[in-house]
Amino acid sequence: MNPFRVMAYSILAVFSVMQLGLIPTMAEGETTVFGAVGEQVILPCIGKSPNEGVTWKYNDLVVIQYQKQLLRGRTPFFNRSELNKQEMSKGNFSLILSQLRHSDAGKYVCGVGSRTFMVQLQVFEVTGSPSGYLLQRKKLMLTIQGPSSANVTWYDNRKDKVTATQSRELKNGGHSLQIHNLRAEDSGTWTCHIASLSAKLDIPYKVLVIGFHHLNQETLYKAVNSTVSFSYSLSTDLQKIRKLEYITGGLEWKSMANNKYQEKFNFSATSKEPPLFKQIANMQFTWKLINHLEVKLPKVQFKDAGWYQCQLTVSRGRVEKAIHLVVMTVSADPVEPLSKWANVTLLCKLSVPVPHNAQLFWEHVNGTEKELNMLGYNEVMVKTKTVGLWRCSLNVENNVMTSIDYTVVKAAERNSCVWSWAGVGAGIVLLLLASLCTYIYIAQQQRRQRAEKMARARRDLFERRTCQCQRQLKNDYSDA
Repeated sequence: MNPFRVMAYSILAVFSVMQLGLIPTMAEGETTVFGAVGEQVILPCIGKSPNEGVTWKYNDLVVIQYQKQLLRGRTPFFNRSELNKQEMSKGNFSLILSQLRHSDAGKYVCGVGSRTFMVQLQVFEVTGSPSGYLLQRKKLMLTIQGPSSANVTWYDNRKDKVTATQSRELKNGGHSLQIHNLRAEDSGTWTCHIASLSAKLDIPYKVLVIGFHHLNQETLYKAVNSTVSFSYSLSTDLQKIRKLEYITGGLEWKSMANNKYQEKFNFSATSKEPPLFKQIANMQFTWKLINHLEVKLPKVQFKDAGWYQCQLTVSRGRVEKAIHLVVMTVSADPVEPLSKWANVTLLCKLSVPVPHNAQLFWEHVNGTEKELNMLGYNEVMVKTKTVGLWRCSLNVENNVMTSIDYTVVKAAERNSCVWSWAGVGAGIVLLLLASLCTYIYIAQQQRRQRAEKMARARRDLFERRTCQCQRQLKNDYSDA
């Protein structure tokens, strides 16, 4: 018989026997499992009966074996591998590996009865450089370590997919993510998503950035004699790093952009320090131990304008945030009420040049007069004879940031008012004088009348006495 035909019959016979189940299949396929360093992973292995024995091997070394009793092999993960006894009673012989290491990666073989399962374990780890806490405006490199064949996608702390931008740079085929110019808002959990056709894994990485919220420079526009309040909030509770190192901070001020900062207030963050309140000149400072500094100027002056910078110093460096205070003031020349034919000069001034997207102007309230400033200058001036309410306003992108009112009073109006009151006063004085004169006149008339009555009474009395004397003389002569 032809030997080739004999061989063909033999092969056909083998396949026929295999189909009848007389010869077991040696491999049930291969499964890929992803795991993260330091975490736990489960390598699947499912049997048909809980009474079947199981043997797990790694690189031909026995990891664990169970046949009526549990036996462990001499492997690097001798004390980090186990089987779930409750699941074994259901025919689940999956291997549990804890505290994964890079060295645990490789091929694992599970033998259950007459079946064999192969599991390919790939171990990944996300590392950050530098590690630990970070400072704002610095950069961070996140790298996924493990097999390079997997597809990697990064997600930020808001669970948004990371794409290449000016502050986000993907390198090494996406296996590395570099974050430039770190902000306080970047604190939180970032995620590396790893995927293949048969497996996927999410590895979280916690980012801790020490810095101030809303790092971009804030500008406050205030009028003279108004109340100013502003605050600085840190991105993290200082108690998280206070136990590791000494932290100091303070508030600095400068009047112009090119000046040097001068210290206004300082503090140290210790575990025993209570909230601190301090008054310096017209400024009030409140430092809350956790992460907050409040500054208040109850009655701001033009000289208080400038940059107020809060700074925090740790061993890795220093973080700071500046708030720019712009103050507006107005004046008039002359200050006195406006005479009939004179002009008054109204001056409105800012502590800095007017921004390119802003307008500084005078306007007559409920009137038509208006005067804009020259571009780039920090003041606007108007000469006018118009009395009434004038208002200087600063508009930034069509929003009124601050304003001051000034009332121009005409001197004539004021004099007429004075003369009116003077006339009223003079009338009252004249009335009083007339009343006094009338009273004096009446009193004099009464005295005169009394004097005349007394004179008549004396004359009558004298005449009566004279008549009596003559009558007595006549009687005397008659008697003689």
